[in-house]
Amino acid sequence: MKQAQDHRQKNRLKFIIATPLVVLLVIAGIIAITLYSFTPDYDAELKVKGLHNKVVVERNRYAVPSIYAQNEEDLSFAWGYVNAQDRIFQMEINKRAGQGRLSEFAGEQTLKKDIFLRAVGFYDIAKKVTQDISPEMRNLLQRYVDGINYYLDTNPVPLYFRLAGIKKEKWTIVDPILVGMMLNWTMSYNMDYELMYYEIEKKIGPERCRELLRFTPRGAGTILEGKLTEAGLDNLTDLLTQMGNILGCGYASNNWVVSASKSAYKRAILANDPHVHYSRIPNDFYLVHVKTPDYEAAGAQVAGLPLLILGYNQYIAWGITNNNADIVDLFIEDVDKKNKTYLYKGKELPLRSKEETFFIKGKEPVKKTLYYAGRRPLLDDVFTDIDDVISIDWSGFDGMNAEGFHSLCKARNYSEFLNCMKELTIVPLNVVYADKMGNIAYQLIGRLPRREEGSGNLPGFGPAEDKGWDGYYPFEKNPRIINPQRGFIATANNKVTRTPLYLNGTYHPSYRYERIEEMLKHKDKVDVDYIKKMQMDTKTTLKNKVVAIANKYVISDKDKRIPEAMNILKHWNGVVGKDECTPSIYNTFLARFMYNTFVDELGEDLAAKYVSHRQVSLDRFFELIDNNSSFFDNIKTAKKESISDIATYSFIETLNILRNFFGSDDMSTWKWGEIHKIEYNHILGKSRILRPFVNLTPLPYGGDCETIFNGRFLQIKPPYTPDLAPGVRMIVRFDEKPKGYFMQMTGENEYFLSKHYADMTEQLLKGKYFCMEDEKEMKYKMVFLPE
Repeated sequence: MKQAQDHRQKNRLKFIIATPLVVLLVIAGIIAITLYSFTPDYDAELKVKGLHNKVVVERNRYAVPSIYAQNEEDLSFAWGYVNAQDRIFQMEINKRAGQGRLSEFAGEQTLKKDIFLRAVGFYDIAKKVTQDISPEMRNLLQRYVDGINYYLDTNPVPLYFRLAGIKKEKWTIVDPILVGMMLNWTMSYNMDYELMYYEIEKKIGPERCRELLRFTPRGAGTILEGKLTEAGLDNLTDLLTQMGNILGCGYASNNWVVSASKSAYKRAILANDPHVHYSRIPNDFYLVHVKTPDYEAAGAQVAGLPLLILGYNQYIAWGITNNNADIVDLFIEDVDKKNKTYLYKGKELPLRSKEETFFIKGKEPVKKTLYYAGRRPLLDDVFTDIDDVISIDWSGFDGMNAEGFHSLCKARNYSEFLNCMKELTIVPLNVVYADKMGNIAYQLIGRLPRREEGSGNLPGFGPAEDKGWDGYYPFEKNPRIINPQRGFIATANNKVTRTPLYLNGTYHPSYRYERIEEMLKHKDKVDVDYIKKMQMDTKTTLKNKVVAIANKYVISDKDKRIPEAMNILKHWNGVVGKDECTPSIYNTFLARFMYNTFVDELGEDLAAKYVSHRQVSLDRFFELIDNNSSFFDNIKTAKKESISDIATYSFIETLNILRNFFGSDDMSTWKWGEIHKIEYNHILGKSRILRPFVNLTPLPYGGDCETIFNGRFLQIKPPYTPDLAPGVRMIVRFDEKPKGYFMQMTGENEYFLSKHYADMTEQLLKGKYFCMEDEKEMKYKMVFLPE
């Protein structure tokens, strides 16, 4: 009897222990099933009202869609559906940013961003642009948003929408145009520098400020000519950081074309790798292949806008980089807010106004009256720590048109390509071109303001100026070149030409361009494998200049470690590899040398900002060294310092920083990839709970600010987190039929449980590609049928 009781007792105990475990397993199973239910079904068969014919969507191993349709209307519908399938949350965030509605789900912290976005009026401009587009494009955009809306109507509320507290909303044809407009705006980043120079001028005065304006050396490589073979406002800095990408993003991109004479295939080759990462997952770009009876094209789009901004068809290929021409100006206004007037050329004119209501998560709505001096919005509700009333002018206020990218899909030769380029009244871009006939070309596109030399760096004086420019250059004046004798054309955000066409461009230093030129100039029989090698290249041409400066100015006997470190630099081949220690010394020394030169005059935050933006500071810094500038004297000490004093102090500081970071005096252990790790952060990763699920583990990363394989960072001491990296890579080889080779930074799908969330990440970092035409075995197949 006792044994039976003991047995029952044990069973009861097992039951008590097992029951919660079973319940937990059941709950875990239900959660897993629920979470996986949000992954897209790539093998569905859908019957849709309004389709004319059957549409087939096949996806390769990376879920890159190939859309086959019998007409463009059906193609556009399916295109909208697959974009929504993979990126609806990203698309919705970009759309609502353009509408100035971030605070609805992000809270009060984004209110100033929303005020700025509504004041500039991106959504209002997009509505006006919609009225001017061609009937054909209007129809195709309508079918595209029909596809997006069909996805939203026939699928549950996406999980990310629920987590962010976003409700589903219908898309209209204004919204794709708005997404494109926001892309245009973020590539117009002169505003950020203009504000920085404004702050510098307040801090050190106009004369010394002019010494720090951007500078392009006379011998720097240009796109058309190549390289010559010649001999006080700390709160404002915080605000600029808070505003982030809204004030414009930094872009660093490469593209080049190789003529048939230099090609191993006796046909032209085109390469493009735009760098627009900003630690985002998913990537900015979305890869797609489309085919109708009229045309076939493949390339990269921005999800939410059905245009291939880089790509190829059966006849031509095109690639883009940012030109960086200045299309944004700031003005200091004389405003009487009490009487609601502003001063212009001696007259008091009434301010224009509009009322806006901002809905804020967890707060009561906020009503604001936004004011305008003429067409320029006043930004005093944004830049609240500036005593002056700042306004903004932008070429986008004159409208824009991107239809030329749609026409490119059908273009068959250089003449038709030029006609497409003329249609593109957007942010200025460097476009390289290649075709099956062997032609290569370069074209600067977009509206180019006609400026007076020297204008655009600092805010203008509103009471005296209407605009910062006098209209726009006609398209025929935009620089171009076709079939140059050297057999290649390359761009890397560097200066276009030495001829006096003043664009006030924030040109990047030419070191990336010079390395591209170096790899192409004496190379014959260029093939796809060599282009892949180039896009992975991490050798810097800047190395020789920095090492020479260190040799000349760093005093070796000031620290017993200096000779060892200098010997490492001396024998370095300039490759910024993630497993190399020399790049850690080289990059830290350069950053600290620049920072220590300016910190006494500018203060910590402003000096760090100026130094980190090498587009404006790097070549200017070298010129200051050549001129033995007074900036090398530390104004906070009684002693008059020299370049050697600052350089030696910075070198010793570099060794101390790296020793403390790595916890070792062994310089061989100071691996670049340990202090230079790329991060892939989702917008929902700002939540501590969601961060482990949606963010990827940081990965060691090669390259730096001046290498073809770009890994730009903004920090002035480790860790150095790349904020720019290749977002997508494309190589197009022409033969009887073209072949396109691709890889992108993250994956096609934005959902963290999708197999295609980040399946291209490791492949891109390893220099792997897939060929669009050779992906014979498709992994998925979706069919749209007329109902």
